[in-house]
Amino acid sequence: MPTSGSGARHVKELALFLSVYRDAGPAILWPEHDHPSSHPKATAADLAVLEAELSTVLGTAVRITHDAPDAPRQTRQGPDSTHTLVQQLSGGGDWTLHPGTGDNAPTAPFHCRLRAGELLYVPPGRAWTADLSASARYLLIRIEPAA
Repeated sequence: MPTSGSGARHVKELALFLSVYRDAGPAILWPEHDHPSSHPKATAADLAVLEAELSTVLGTAVRITHDAPDAPRQTRQGPDSTHTLVQQLSGGGDWTLHPGTGDNAPTAPFHCRLRAGELLYVPPGRAWTADLSASARYLLIRIEPAA
């Protein structure tokens, strides 16, 4: 069942953001709308709803993972073949996207600070590191390449 109201607007906002910045490089979104999955205490059901709604709107598989409450405050991941949105749920974090690989890959890192509610688009092929505050929680929203 689709989310109504603000949740549905949040899904449309993410889809529009991705349509503009997908494959264009890193970008930050300060969303105007909220979704039940956008809270630190979101349930697995909330995340499943967002996965299903985004998958439908984007026409491709979406996987969402929630960091663990005891996750390390300094973390590293990637590079990955998916388009990834990092959604800072609480606290803050200093995020660095490292240069990618390939002919058109950027050669300089991208640095930003995310606060609660903000999203970072990580293009495929970019590894990242994060130095997070003690209260930081985040979601990783991975959008699989279109088939």
